[in-house]
Amino acid sequence: MQRLYLLYDGDCALCRRLRNWLYEQPHWLELQLFPANSDAAKRLFLSLASAGRPEELVVVTDEGHYYKGNHAWIMCLYALNEYRDWAYRLATPLLLPLARQAFEVLSHNRGRISRWLRTDEAEIARELEMIKPSCDLPVKNRMKDYLE
Repeated sequence: MQRLYLLYDGDCALCRRLRNWLYEQPHWLELQLFPANSDAAKRLFLSLASAGRPEELVVVTDEGHYYKGNHAWIMCLYALNEYRDWAYRLATPLLLPLARQAFEVLSHNRGRISRWLRTDEAEIARELEMIKPSCDLPVKNRMKDYLE
């Protein structure tokens, strides 16, 4: 494997910032990033490209394997010099549930985070005050299963 192709939401400010961050990082593998609904993505990956706003990150290897969602995020880390070890760690059975939960929170709230990247601190503070913290920690139960 020499190259990864990443299909992301080009309309999302968070996705665009992450794209820029990925480009700035020293990497083991060449990265080609495309908005999922772009002509280039449709030309290269017709079945994976998104007609509308994509729901999740998609990574395709130059060998033809593809990863979506949580596994796509881990593949992005795998491509980077400084984060490859983290990719291996997060892919283990013990940490994958935690990584999955973190990536899902990030993915499900990317619209809100994207808006925050374009707003002032006072508006962000007002919006955060309206969010009720959840005391339900399903990961704790899953971690218990791995530790026993």
